[in-house]
Amino acid sequence: MQGDTMLMIDPVAADTKLRLSGFLVANQFLATAATLRRAFDLGHDDVLIVLTVALGNVQRMLRTPDTQGLAASTALVEQDRIIPVSRRAVARATGLSRETVRRRINSLLLCGKLLEWEDGVRTARRLILSPQIRESIHEMLELTAGTCRALQREGIIIAD
Repeated sequence: MQGDTMLMIDPVAADTKLRLSGFLVANQFLATAATLRRAFDLGHDDVLIVLTVALGNVQRMLRTPDTQGLAASTALVEQDRIIPVSRRAVARATGLSRETVRRRINSLLLCGKLLEWEDGVRTARRLILSPQIRESIHEMLELTAGTCRALQREGIIIAD
């Protein structure tokens, strides 16, 4: 079992191979962004907004003890555990203008990707359970693993 293995960055190797390190990480970012756009069938700004809302909902939920292990499962989360995210918070987190966020959220509400809630918005419950999202999560995990393997081959990531 590799649970006890700690991965670390070798700063000297990273500096020596800075262009390659940057390329590998940037390539993973772009591939991940493309995967998410395909999975959600949305443009860049809309994916950024949906992810910001989804992560905001989850982060807030996880501030309380997770005795049921919801963070690591595919079980639906009770409505009262999900705290909506305000449009202002989305604008702040994404760096998009409030007007852009307002317009894009209205569009995302119309197509059912987001739901209006008392004090903000939340993701639609079906998003995480959709086959496209599940496949994209697997694809992103493989992209991450591939990037880590390449960085490890180059001595930039080392096992402790």
